[in-house]
Amino acid sequence: MIDSDRENFNQEYITRELNRVDEVLTEKLRIYLLGGAVMAMDGLKPGTKDIDVIVEDKRCHRILVGSLERCDYYLLQPQDLSVPYRELSATALQNLEGFRWEIFIKYVAKKLALTDTMGLRAVKVYSGEELTVFRLSNEDMFLMKGMTERDRDLEDMALIARSDINYDIVLEECMNQSKRDRRGNIWEASLYEKCEELKEKYGINVPIRKKLRKISEEKMIKAEKKRALGESH
Repeated sequence: MIDSDRENFNQEYITRELNRVDEVLTEKLRIYLLGGAVMAMDGLKPGTKDIDVIVEDKRCHRILVGSLERCDYYLLQPQDLSVPYRELSATALQNLEGFRWEIFIKYVAKKLALTDTMGLRAVKVYSGEELTVFRLSNEDMFLMKGMTERDRDLEDMALIARSDINYDIVLEECMNQSKRDRRGNIWEASLYEKCEELKEKYGINVPIRKKLRKISEEKMIKAEKKRALGESH
């Protein structure tokens, strides 16, 4: 496994890698950044081990993966990754220096989708000849970090929580995404659990925590009643 002992890479390194990708691209490509790379570029943390990217479709995914391979990145196999990284269901590519790209198609960890509202809140942070890069808003990064299980995700949520963030937007997006989930997952419950961890570990009281709990409990009761009704028939 090659997850451990990788060093952090700073804003200058990230920008250099974006330039390299832009140089080998032969057609226009738009990507969205979230997580540690954004926070490194914003100065919220000194560096990051990888860059998390969402692309809009399989065509964009194919273009980006091909471009990274031309920049001497190589595909990592599932057995090369620790369990939390495997569960992200992303395409992982890494260079010889240990810097990694995690690429998602539309969905992060098969859960939250890149919605139109997220796209509208995203801000352009890089514009090359062919490559355009947007960063997701702090609100959307906070939400997405609340749905993943890597060790540093909670730490990143704490850093984001201490910056400028509108929790009403977080709650609204979470509820909209949960409503669209056909598998019956209650994303408010997942986010509530992460907010509880933030309070316990970092002393951060997320203002929407009680609302998330109330919504989660109501949905669980409703789901239990529906299940009981189905069993009675």
